[in-house]
Amino acid sequence: MKKLYKKYHRSKISFRNTFFTEWNAVKLDKAVISNFFSVAFVILIIYTYIYSKEVVTEVPVAIVNQDNSKTSRDYISMLNASEGIKTISSYANLEEAKVDYYSKKVMGIVIIPKNFGKDIRRSRQTTLVTFSDASNMIFYKKVLVDVSVATGYFNAGIVIKKDMAKGTPIAIAKQNYTPIQSISISLFNISSGYATYIIPMITALIVQLVLLMGIGILSGSRKEDKTMRSDFPRLLHKGGTIPVLLAKASLYSLIFAVILPIQIGVIYTLFSIPIRSSLLTVYLFSIPYLSAVVFLGIAISSFFKRREDSIAFLVLVSVPSLMLSGLSFPMEGFSSFYQQLAKLLPSTPGITGFVKLTQMESSFYQVQNEWNHLWLLTFVYFAIAVIALKIRVYKEKKLLQLEFDI
Repeated sequence: MKKLYKKYHRSKISFRNTFFTEWNAVKLDKAVISNFFSVAFVILIIYTYIYSKEVVTEVPVAIVNQDNSKTSRDYISMLNASEGIKTISSYANLEEAKVDYYSKKVMGIVIIPKNFGKDIRRSRQTTLVTFSDASNMIFYKKVLVDVSVATGYFNAGIVIKKDMAKGTPIAIAKQNYTPIQSISISLFNISSGYATYIIPMITALIVQLVLLMGIGILSGSRKEDKTMRSDFPRLLHKGGTIPVLLAKASLYSLIFAVILPIQIGVIYTLFSIPIRSSLLTVYLFSIPYLSAVVFLGIAISSFFKRREDSIAFLVLVSVPSLMLSGLSFPMEGFSSFYQQLAKLLPSTPGITGFVKLTQMESSFYQVQNEWNHLWLLTFVYFAIAVIALKIRVYKEKKLLQLEFDI
């Protein structure tokens, strides 16, 4: 019983000493303080501000009207009535429109063919040609969708007018044209806004990147100064690594207990990003996410020899992390290899669960799979961090002994 009490007492002292040692290292290192607070807030504010407009409107589109009939002008008016595009009809031919298209003054071109109005009156099929800039998916989608919708309404108007000319009442003419009426409802992201889609994902990703960079900078400093053993003397003892790792995870969780409410409660509210879950639920979900990232950072940073190595490493892994998170492309579209690789990153289940909670109004039970996944990663990276720290502190001990002998 006395042995157990002694172990508990030593672990308690080690936990407390590690906590305050790590905290002192964080607050005395300007780069780490800047990383944890400035980067965590500034990057999120900049991204949120950039995308705060949510929906792209009035995309300039060139109109080459080769018909110049009343029917073609009515069609242009219908195009211009949409919020998404703004028509510019001052082009005499395609060559003039191409000049502005290649100089990015317009994002699309619509060509109305000659005899457009005459062919419609004679019940002949006519063809509209649309060019849109597929190098920018947002502009491409906006031009393509708005032109297609306007053309659909214009077609409906032509058919309904012809039926009415035959004596068919307008209500029946509308019903004949659309026997199946579709109702489209946007769930969760009601405005279909880009900021509402991307900012919750970026928030979870920033947490991972900021933590990895901060832990890497501190670890690189200790490697340069050879202070790992003196800062955490219990690492050389049996079972001494566990309280050290738990203290580090607790400290960084507490730091983000301050950062997350500001990110979600202040920045989201300031830019009208919806929050459909309580802060307590979000933080409860974030505990294994933060722990997994901390242990991953400790394991990886064991290979860093200098402070700058963490920045170089994050530059290399930030883009793959972004891609594998499903932010730019759905993970379901990845090959099975990359899907399994993505599961090794805490940001993958972290982003999924965070979006479900804050945007989809999910209960905690509905993010249980992601929560369990994060706990699994926490235990795996905890074990790797234990081994990495042990190896590192023994190597440091040998180096110090060699220097002392010399």
